[in-house]
Amino acid sequence: MGGRLTIQAGGREKEPARSMDRHPRRRRRIGLAALLAALLAAVVVGAAAFTRAVPSAEPTQTLSGTLSPAAAVQLPWPSRGQAAVTVEGVGTIESSPGARPLPTASMAKVMTALVVLNAKPLAAGQQGPTITVDSAAIQDYDNRLANGESTVPIVEGEQLSEYQALQALLLPSGNNVAALLARWIAGSEPAFVQLMNARARRLGMGQTNFADASGASTQTVSTPADLVRLGTSGMANPVLAGIVAQPQASLPVAGDVNNLDTELGRAGIVGIKTGSLPAPAGSDFLFAGHEPAPWGGSVTVVGVVQGLPSLDAAFAATEALITAAPGAVARRRVATRGQLVGRYRTAWGSSAPIAVARDLVPAAWRDAPFGMRLVARPLHPPVQAGTVVGRLEAIDGPQVSTTPVRLSQTLEGPGFLWRLARKP
Repeated sequence: MGGRLTIQAGGREKEPARSMDRHPRRRRRIGLAALLAALLAAVVVGAAAFTRAVPSAEPTQTLSGTLSPAAAVQLPWPSRGQAAVTVEGVGTIESSPGARPLPTASMAKVMTALVVLNAKPLAAGQQGPTITVDSAAIQDYDNRLANGESTVPIVEGEQLSEYQALQALLLPSGNNVAALLARWIAGSEPAFVQLMNARARRLGMGQTNFADASGASTQTVSTPADLVRLGTSGMANPVLAGIVAQPQASLPVAGDVNNLDTELGRAGIVGIKTGSLPAPAGSDFLFAGHEPAPWGGSVTVVGVVQGLPSLDAAFAATEALITAAPGAVARRRVATRGQLVGRYRTAWGSSAPIAVARDLVPAAWRDAPFGMRLVARPLHPPVQAGTVVGRLEAIDGPQVSTTPVRLSQTLEGPGFLWRLARKP
């Protein structure tokens, strides 16, 4: 009683079994395994977080999107009719107030020549394929001659090279040659006119309609700004530009013919095309010339005067406008090297400014506002200072001037703790 309980079996004493002796060790093993599993899971999660791709840094523009004009432009617009002008290197066209579509007269022949040269291109010095004057061309010539239109003498069976036909079209301004070329290219004048209007749309001539190939129709109309676009395109074609700069040409039947542009060589004028219709349409001159630039050298000026009382009045208005236009243009420093125009920011809080790499000094009308646009790529830090990351654009109508931009300091990558702690 009160002593250790023993159980006898077969005369031997036995102690009770220690059923709980092993439990502490088991618990320790389970705890250790759980800890190792948790540590392993943490390592796996941490490794995944650390190795997961870092988000890129996107640029933000800090420069204003519009740069105000420098000064007002004063151009000597004609007191009658309407006009427009542009200067080489300038993206926009200055036009007189209240301009509207008016008959183009023979200025339409510049588009006729462009469509012909597009269908049958010529290289410098080439005469091109031969065009044979047929009976339909003779009938058309007789009709136009009777109507008092501008014509070039032809005879049935006469052969003109493409180049000679273009000379007859652009210098003495043969309406009958415009119709002959139209049939040669498209089979009929209406089909050719469709090609003219299609090209006008491609040139952005949104207020222009061609009703014939010569401009004799008062339904062939355009605005000064549209005609400047036509003139610019015409002067970009070396064959056309070469022809309109010729004072005269020699044709198989007509012989020597003179350029109706008697302003050639005056005030730097090198072309392009005159036009006249009976009142009230009046006289026109689509012109191009080389003029001294305010910043040195020379620039090409393209313009038009439309609806003036006579060709002499058109020529006088042209001289005033072409000599004044370059003075209304200036080179403007719209961005300076080192100027901050944007910034990169990262998800982990670092940032770096974007700076202009070189001065940006485009030419523009003094009253033209510039659109300013930063175009920079996303970055994957770290990225060193001085890295070129894109460009800054100064936008003046269709004209876009650019300068490179770069990081002005290093854009740092994320730290270890940020990588480890970020959420999936």
